[in-house]
Amino acid sequence: MKKRVIHVTSRADYGGAPNYINTMINNMSEDFDIYLACPKDEPYYNIWSNNKRVKGLFILPHREFSLKHFINLVKFVKKNKIQVFQANGKGAGSYRFIKLFNWKLKVLYAYRGFHIHKYSNIQRKFYFAYERFMTLFTDKVINVSKGEQEQCIDKGVLKKSLSCQIYNGINPLKKKEVEELSNRYKGKFVISTLSRFDIQKNMILMYKIAKELRDYKDIHFIWIGDGDDKPILEKKSIEESLKNIDFVGFKNHKEIAELFSVTDLYLTTARWEGLPFALVEATSIGLPIVASDVVGNNEVCVHNKNGKLYPSQDVQKAVESILHLYHNREVLNNYAKESLNIFKQFFTVEQMVSNHENLYNQVIGDGL
Repeated sequence: MKKRVIHVTSRADYGGAPNYINTMINNMSEDFDIYLACPKDEPYYNIWSNNKRVKGLFILPHREFSLKHFINLVKFVKKNKIQVFQANGKGAGSYRFIKLFNWKLKVLYAYRGFHIHKYSNIQRKFYFAYERFMTLFTDKVINVSKGEQEQCIDKGVLKKSLSCQIYNGINPLKKKEVEELSNRYKGKFVISTLSRFDIQKNMILMYKIAKELRDYKDIHFIWIGDGDDKPILEKKSIEESLKNIDFVGFKNHKEIAELFSVTDLYLTTARWEGLPFALVEATSIGLPIVASDVVGNNEVCVHNKNGKLYPSQDVQKAVESILHLYHNREVLNNYAKESLNIFKQFFTVEQMVSNHENLYNQVIGDGL
């Protein structure tokens, strides 16, 4: 008999959790029937509603808890005899109360980043208390990085025995040279990033870095992604005549691979992370990295092995790291090779899916 797992997310737009769920759906073995609970967001809702691996789909509101939807979700889970309920991210995590109505159900929770950086001290205390309380309704917590796991344990919201650390994994990008892009960036030292334009990803700092390097005529930035800060920074670049940035918007995986194929260096300025998919994608295609030294980043970018880490928010240190690799191409090439090795060792989709399936079998076996 197939085992039944439901993935729950409060967003199905662009982001780490939807990307992760999509990868799991398309790579899990046939031993599992997969169900979903998610909002009607683009692009993933339509993708999932047309995916034959998805046996059932329950609609949730976008990034908010609804009592009405919760009651109907309880009924949906019972009707479909689901055995494992995995909540992904804070919004979905609030639905773990489902354990009250079905004690046989195995409830898992994936933080997908222990995001407390915007909280005041008082807010953090309330949040930590809430998370400690919610462990009463959680059979296992999935931490996407060792750093995230340590944060949760250090803050007292999680006992180590409740945690299982599983890295995000992806199907590797494949280099594909496109003549138009090769011609456009010929003779350029290209620095790319794939990111949302928001407070977490700190693209404002990225802009400051690009501005510091404006006098290097052969250094050029490609910014892939969108978000609230994108039009602000585009306008600012026009006002300040900063011409070394290409804002290319969201791209599909094929287009990202094409842009990464003309890239010399991957840069991230994130204030905080869980385990960033974009950084893993950069390693999968063999890009050297310059990254802010924060949880998650520092497990994908190993300092002086496949890239350089710099103190978060430090523009000058970031610029120094970039220029070190710009002037030392042999080091740059060695870092590129090591990025690929690190990807193969830790971040393949096969490893991620296998580790999750082992966890599902373990919790089902423990209680059913």
